[in-house]
Amino acid sequence: MSSTTFTAEAGQNILLVARASAGAHSLDALQQLRDELVKQVGSGGKVDFEQVDRIDEGAAALASAYYDRIIASPVWPHVVEHNNRVLGKLLLALKPSGLLEIHELIVDGSEAPELSPVTRTRDELLQQLKFAGFVDAQIAGAEVVSEPALKALAADYWRLGDVAQFAANACERIFEAVSVAKKPAYNVGAAAALKFGKRSKNSTSDSDGKADSAKKAWLINVESDDEAEIEDQDDLLEEEDFAKPDAASLARPDGIKPKRKACKNCTCGLADGLEPDESLACKPKEKVKKPTRPVDLVNVKSACGNCSLGDAFRCSSCPYLGMPAFKPGEKVTLGGSMLHDDFMP
Repeated sequence: MSSTTFTAEAGQNILLVARASAGAHSLDALQQLRDELVKQVGSGGKVDFEQVDRIDEGAAALASAYYDRIIASPVWPHVVEHNNRVLGKLLLALKPSGLLEIHELIVDGSEAPELSPVTRTRDELLQQLKFAGFVDAQIAGAEVVSEPALKALAADYWRLGDVAQFAANACERIFEAVSVAKKPAYNVGAAAALKFGKRSKNSTSDSDGKADSAKKAWLINVESDDEAEIEDQDDLLEEEDFAKPDAASLARPDGIKPKRKACKNCTCGLADGLEPDESLACKPKEKVKKPTRPVDLVNVKSACGNCSLGDAFRCSSCPYLGMPAFKPGEKVTLGGSMLHDDFMP
């Protein structure tokens, strides 16, 4: 069991995180540490305390970006394993570039001892800090936990059955590590405006020279030797290329039939890309027009029975649309004034 001395600067806001129970931490040691830090920060600073279980459960409301330094599990025994939820909330409570100091038990690089509650290795602890958002994570110090201290932990805190066997297996394999990490130099969710202003015309000669050279790098140098060797396209044309074709040269040669298109139901093979067989020449079928039946105005037979009632009762395809109402069997005639124009000169 090591004794660590903590120092703080004047005006700092410090947060102590621990499990404040008689079976896990010494309340007297925590109170003594808090009193010492209060004297060091002075009236311009502040030292707060919060239980790690309340932070994990979300019952503790920590101020955002308020603390300059957070010390987790500062006094023995360091039996708390800080998970990702706790580390994430501690990250939000720190100011930009704030310092986090964690005291935790770890095992060596090999497999953890049998029945050991401590299973996290050095690399896993650093990886957990990086995943939570911290930077510059490192192990500041590590000290082997003595065999008597392991027996006390197994009997008083972990309540293991065979204390002696566990202490013999875990001897020189469990360490008390001090890891430190920093919060990035910006708050979570911080935003900054990007300036894309145009360059002023009154710029320096050096900047103009660089801009001109960068611009000219993508232009074709028309004064180069390669450009002078390019031939004129009009010089490549002959006199016969400028002559316009006449109708005789565009006419179809004798003996060549025009290309036919395959009909819809082709049977001669033209649709399949074969040479058409003239004997099987297929001709498109002519549509047979149905003869129109004249309207019989004398022997009127209505299918719906409404033809004689007038336009209000007739179908949309009724042949008697526009005619006046009549009695079945009666010849429809236009009589009276309907044969005369409405306009009288």
